Amino acid sequence: MNSLTRLSISALLLATPLASPLVYAESSSFSDAQREELKTLIKQALVEDPSILKEAIVALQNHEEAQAQNAQQDFLKGQADAIFASPTDPWFGAENPKLVMTYFTDFNCPYCKRIEPHLDKLVKAFPELQIRVKMVPLLGESSTEAVRFAQTVWQHEPEKYLALKKLLMAKPTRLDSASIAQAAKATGTEQWLDKADAGIQNVINNNMNLMQALGLRGTPSLVFADQIVPGLVDYDQLHAGVEKALAMQE
Repeated sequence: MNSLTRLSISALLLATPLASPLVYAESSSFSDAQREELKTLIKQALVEDPSILKEAIVALQNHEEAQAQNAQQDFLKGQADAIFASPTDPWFGAENPKLVMTYFTDFNCPYCKRIEPHLDKLVKAFPELQIRVKMVPLLGESSTEAVRFAQTVWQHEPEKYLALKKLLMAKPTRLDSASIAQAAKATGTEQWLDKADAGIQNVINNNMNLMQALGLRGTPSLVFADQIVPGLVDYDQLHAGVEKALAMQE
């Protein structure tokens, strides 16, 4: 099969329903007879060389992945304030940061409990880093109870939030009302139990919607600069990512 025939076949493959509309090739320049001839060539070629179809599928997948990445980057730019500068987000680290990392978390998530020490270590290694916390209750009623309570504490007594977060994350098993109340007593925040208002619920809903819009399916998930890091990753990977992001700002 010569290269011209193979090129024609590949072009028509991308113009068939197999391909995404995003890569639809304009075929109006072909006559009906030419289309039929190319279809015959395709059938013959696929029998003789099935790798053509595999190559077309791989090319389509690569194209769609690139399109998705571009759309994701456009969303990050368009929603930068909601992602990195929401006034309702608890935060720790630099007060006037050069880099902000947004952290989606659930107090019942075992992987969040494991990544927490990495984040504490990061803000010590990078004094110019701020980590903003978006709490999302994905794991049952006790997650919802804990997030509503913690967000209320942040709203009214932000100086007590980090100690509360640490205690809630320290429980190796799932939280319940008793363990949440125990953490409240230990941090002097009992007055905020069951005091979440509609504004708190709006914050939680916004966090959930933003997470979904970013294509994230679980916690922990981290977003910083142009990077989205879903799931548990090791400290060295995070350190390298933050270091790279800061270097790009210089």
